[in-house]
Order: sequence, then structure tokens, then C-alpha cells
Amino acid sequence: MKALIEEDNFELPLTPMIDIVFLLLIFFLLATTISEEEVDLAVNLPGGTQGSPVGEAAGTRLVVSVRKDGSITLGGQELPWEEIKQRVLDAGRRQDQPRVYLRGDQEAPYGKVADVLQLCQEAGIKQVNCEFRLHELRP
Repeated sequence: MKALIEEDNFELPLTPMIDIVFLLLIFFLLATTISEEEVDLAVNLPGGTQGSPVGEAAGTRLVVSVRKDGSITLGGQELPWEEIKQRVLDAGRRQDQPRVYLRGDQEAPYGKVADVLQLCQEAGIKQVNCEFRLHELRP
């Protein structure tokens, strides 16, 4: 006990701790996967109170958006309907079927949204998620 009291120059070695902090920082930066969401900002989603958060998909996915003016985008790119149809049908034939995220603007014509749902059914895609903007219910 007397030896600890007599020792006045007790220093904590900071260099190894700083090295460990930098190694941990580098590890977490490399281990983190950063995914870029395929979001069409021109789509104003209708409100909903239930559902899963955006970006919960694992594996292959297709993001189909129906805009206010009725135009349809696939992965953020506005394509002709025939090309969208062909890509969805091709995706439905693959062994690992994709999950389709259907994002429809709240003012989009429902017929266009129904066309996309019908196309997914024709392609045999069973996992179709409709995304809504979550908000609280008003009394």
C-alpha cells in the first residue's frame, strides 16, 4: 500500500488506446454496408399507419414507382411500359424471385397501380409490398 502512495508519476499510456480506437473505427467503417435507396423523389406517398420501414428488403428487389402524372419508373428510371413489363416478367422467371416494392403517389391514377399489380401477378412474383408514408392518425 505504501508503494502506491509514494509513486507520484502515474501516467496512463494513451498511445495504445488511441491505436485501438482507430482500429475499431476502421473496422466499423469497413464492416458497415451502405446501401443507396432507389427512391423516386417525385412520388408523394399516401399516408398509412401500419407497415414495415423502407429498406427492409434482403436479396433481389425491384422498386416500381407510379408518379402523380401516371408515369411509371423502375429503379428510379422512367422507362416505357413495354420495357418495364419485359423486365418484371424476366425477373419473375428467375430462380430467386425478387421482392417488388410498389410505391404509388397518393394522387396517381389507381389504374396504373393496378396495372403494375396485375403485371406482378402475371410474372408469378408473390412478394409485392406497397409502401406508404407513415403518419399518425388524426382524431
